[in-house]
Amino acid sequence: MLDSNEIRQLDLQDDPLDAERYPIDPWKFTEYGKPTAESATLFSLSNGTIGVRGEASAPRNLGAGTFLSGFHETFAIRHAEEAYGFARVGQVVQGVPDTVDFRFSVNGKQLTDPQQVCQSLDFKEGTATRSYTYEVGDGASLEVSIVTMVCLFRADLMATTLTFRAHGRAMNVHVEGKMNTDHPVVSRDVDPRKADLIADGGLRKLEVDAISRGVADESFGAFHCLHSGLTMGVGFCQQVDGEMIPDVFDVKVPDGGEKQVLRYAAYNTYRINPIGVDKGLEVSTIGTQNSAELIRLCAETLNWAVAQGLERLQDQQRAWLERFWQESDVAIDDGGDGRLQQTMHWELFELAQATATVANGVSAKGLSGTGYSGHYFWDTETYIVPFLIYTNPARARDILSYRFRMLPAARKRARMMSVEGALFPWRGINGEEASAFFEAGTAQCHIDADIAYAVNQYVSVTGDHEFLATEGIDILVETARMWASLGYMGWDGTFHINTVTGPDEYTALVDDNYYTNVMAQFNLRKAADALESLDGEELNAVVQRLGVKPGESMHWREVAELMKLPYDKKLGVHLQDDDILRREPWDFEHDTQRPLLLHYHPIVIYRRRVLKQTDTVLALYLLSSNFGLDVKRRDFDFYDPLTTGDSSLSAASQCILAAEVGYGDLAMQYFLESLYADVANLHSNTSDGIHLASAGGVWMSVVAGFGGLRDSGGEELSIDPHLPNEWESLTYRLTIHGSRLVITVTHGDVTVRRVSGDPVTLQVKGELRTV
Repeated sequence: MLDSNEIRQLDLQDDPLDAERYPIDPWKFTEYGKPTAESATLFSLSNGTIGVRGEASAPRNLGAGTFLSGFHETFAIRHAEEAYGFARVGQVVQGVPDTVDFRFSVNGKQLTDPQQVCQSLDFKEGTATRSYTYEVGDGASLEVSIVTMVCLFRADLMATTLTFRAHGRAMNVHVEGKMNTDHPVVSRDVDPRKADLIADGGLRKLEVDAISRGVADESFGAFHCLHSGLTMGVGFCQQVDGEMIPDVFDVKVPDGGEKQVLRYAAYNTYRINPIGVDKGLEVSTIGTQNSAELIRLCAETLNWAVAQGLERLQDQQRAWLERFWQESDVAIDDGGDGRLQQTMHWELFELAQATATVANGVSAKGLSGTGYSGHYFWDTETYIVPFLIYTNPARARDILSYRFRMLPAARKRARMMSVEGALFPWRGINGEEASAFFEAGTAQCHIDADIAYAVNQYVSVTGDHEFLATEGIDILVETARMWASLGYMGWDGTFHINTVTGPDEYTALVDDNYYTNVMAQFNLRKAADALESLDGEELNAVVQRLGVKPGESMHWREVAELMKLPYDKKLGVHLQDDDILRREPWDFEHDTQRPLLLHYHPIVIYRRRVLKQTDTVLALYLLSSNFGLDVKRRDFDFYDPLTTGDSSLSAASQCILAAEVGYGDLAMQYFLESLYADVANLHSNTSDGIHLASAGGVWMSVVAGFGGLRDSGGEELSIDPHLPNEWESLTYRLTIHGSRLVITVTHGDVTVRRVSGDPVTLQVKGELRTV
């Protein structure tokens, strides 16, 4: 067992934030004072299709303003030494024209240095507010409030309200509100977590026929990426007192009174991408016809918004969030000042925003910044989809359907990598592999099992057999084929999977990574189970569609049964890979610079016994029913001291297992690391965007770690809480087979209440209950 002296202490005070700068409010997050580089991320808005960053210390531009889901630029990857199968085309999220950037002048003098600045995020209204107070001479001042709402109920629309308040005298305010299309300053950075560099690409405006709507032509535009060929359209219209006005205007503000300007903005995209196209990426020239069509769609959206009116749009936004909190809220009574609950709501709000209308994958940063170039990873299925499965299953299905649409590109990648079935890319946006560093990219083939796990978890928890029969089965079959062909039967009579990288990216290109093998085993078994669950007509359709051969599922079962799962009998622990005990231990006492990836060459790290995150511990959680408590404790005791936590994902799994094996104080420390990762900038890169998977990990830490939820990929649903000693109670919500449940945990009891739907049977503290 860990000694209390070995528990690593967080560099956090009771409240990691300055309460005066960030006041505590359970339903709002507010910042007083001049914004920092991190502020733009913390106060960003999104609906999963449009993302708008908050105010920062740097000017807004095409790299730090507004983003669209799936909209990206491409570039040729130049390897120092070429080899077959390397990723050829890089992808990076491309910023789009920003419609929430304004310039103000009074008496010909531009207002640039506000005396007071404040911005806030409202979790019930779904709005972000930026407020400024400017001194304009003779003791007079002007207050400007900019309230933005990215519609959670409609993918292509956002609304911004400007309110001017004059103090000391009436004044005439000149407003310049043109779309911001400034290009960012191109610079290089050695941090691989940041966006890739594209020096010769980016957004270009297309010539289109003017559309007259009583507003200036500058209020509409069509733009395309120079290399990817993706095209987007944007338009906005403005009103004062119900009258349309241009993008540059004057507004008279009476002394002691206020004046309001309303701007509606619409975004649409035209995509050519390889999803569903077996032959891969083809880019053609985007012509004026498509551009005009995009602008026409923007105009339609704006006409609809104007007809609705701002008040009705706000009502729909509030109603959407009211449903979200009814289905997803987590209430924590920790006896504290409310900071923990406030931050918990911030994390949940970020998950809600990032997935509200998304039709593509969910990137590691959502649409809150350019970190990781806007790429999608395994993060989505492992850390975000579980939250959706239990709170918004329809949205979980949409995201898994996106993976189904990626199958043609994944099949193509599998053929290139000399395996059967489908191999999903480790990272990218359009379905193609975009990882140039294959050691910690393409080698992480565990992504196939992660996606298959999410499919099985979704089907088991929701009972959505129709999805399984039409889309999920294709993912399960094609990923099972990949595993069966990737590995081989060794002389020792076990099935080996060699030269892979597990979730721990500090241990690369190893043989028989435990996480990869045990998750592949799960994948193979569930693919066979799924085939056998189909009725005759469904099975015939799958056989025709996928060419399933007689005995193929039996072969998967045999491979799964013989899978090599490294274990050391002397230590009594599962080995992360075959060679972990032969590697030299890391000198934690002297080599203390973090994160290691910014201070040591990869090969220096690969030679040592040191972990970025504990992938074996993650497997203990995901496949919980496979392991006894003693096994979990021994594995945790072995791997936790080796883990740097350089990955923002690590703390969640460490929290969950620490809580389960009885290390309550340590579990709380890891929970706080996850909870405050972004708002306290613990990884020094919040400015690049939200750690969205970490937000999912916060939900998992509370619901699975302290709330005790386990399902082992949908196999054995149970609740066995481990409430922290300092908490009075915990309440969370689950949706299971369409029934909504509210679970309340105290130190003396677990109450499960059914809010709607049919009765549900689950195991609570070792006893079966029908709710």
